[in-house]
Amino acid sequence: MTATGTGARIGIAIASGMLKGVFGHGVLSAFEERGLRAQAYGTASSAVLSGGLAAVGQARATGVDYWHKAAAGAAGKGMSHVVLSSIEEYGPTLRAGLFRAGAPEFLLATSKVTTPEAAEITQGPGAKELGRQLLRNIFTGDRGWVVENLSAEVFSSHAEGHGGRPKLTPENFDAVSYASTRMMHAWAVPAEVDGEAYVDASYTCACPAREVAATGVTELIVIGADPFPVFRDIYASEEIVDGSVLDGATVHVVKPDEDLKGLGVDYASASPEGLSGAYELGRAAGLRFVDLNPALLDAAGIPGR
Repeated sequence: MTATGTGARIGIAIASGMLKGVFGHGVLSAFEERGLRAQAYGTASSAVLSGGLAAVGQARATGVDYWHKAAAGAAGKGMSHVVLSSIEEYGPTLRAGLFRAGAPEFLLATSKVTTPEAAEITQGPGAKELGRQLLRNIFTGDRGWVVENLSAEVFSSHAEGHGGRPKLTPENFDAVSYASTRMMHAWAVPAEVDGEAYVDASYTCACPAREVAATGVTELIVIGADPFPVFRDIYASEEIVDGSVLDGATVHVVKPDEDLKGLGVDYASASPEGLSGAYELGRAAGLRFVDLNPALLDAAGIPGR
């Protein structure tokens, strides 16, 4: 679609997608190349790293290299190791950029465990089987356990502007980032923030589009990892529709035209060639979006390409 309007304030929400998130990183790199920056970025799970790098202007500098390392690590040492290592490597850059004066608002979604019984199982040896069951429930749409035991909690680097939202700080950034990614079926290391149990954002908030819209943006770019509809969570409880309006923000969805599996990129495994191809596919989609939406850039005061 083509965006129009004046005085645009742009928000970007990136959906989770595990290794398929390489497509979104390509889109964000294209935006950075063309000077398209947002006033607010919303991320969840595998999108935390790419969204954070975009928010600090480092998406292109990192590029597809991160995803090659992530895929290799997933096949060898496991996902907890991959994520903790990436936080160790990129955390200093992100903390330095996200919390500086004048930085865009950065939203990081998680799923907070709300009952003692659920905290015991999610933090213990039963987590893996529970995670597998929650994945099986995707096919039936059964959100019962999630509704009873989890709640979406979206941290914000500008929490003082949004009453009740938990504050994302340099001190808790690493813990919240890891918590956002912890899919129980494949992450062995439990996640805690300030002594409380958390699990992956995707169970409750795989794409924090509503939260980004609530920051007061007028144009909301939503980046998906699949050619299918973009949903709020992995149970497809709410579709985020291109051309719709969320809290006063017009929604623009950018997603692949084809399943990245055809390139060799699936959620938990990917070939090096597939990752490079999917990244370039995302970059091409991002450039195409910018070319089709000059009015949005003009209204936001972004110089001509």
